[in-house]
Amino acid sequence: MTATPAYLGCDGIAYEYEPKWGMTTLDWFAVAQCARKRMTDTADNIHQWRGSRRSFYTALQMMQVDEVQFMDD
Repeated sequence: MTATPAYLGCDGIAYEYEPKWGMTTLDWFAVAQCARKRMTDTADNIHQWRGSRRSFYTALQMMQVDEVQFMDD
């Protein structure tokens, strides 16, 4: 029997998911959101805060927001 993969969300709840090969902009947004929350939660520990900040900015870069095209024309 294989266990269903799960991750712990920013809200402290474990969510089941299906593994996939790539990450979408929305996936990177979720990573950035959790990293930003960790930055707030670890503001008193500069080493943890710096690691979370690195995750936050990496996720922002990976979203490639400048390449997003709006479909409302």
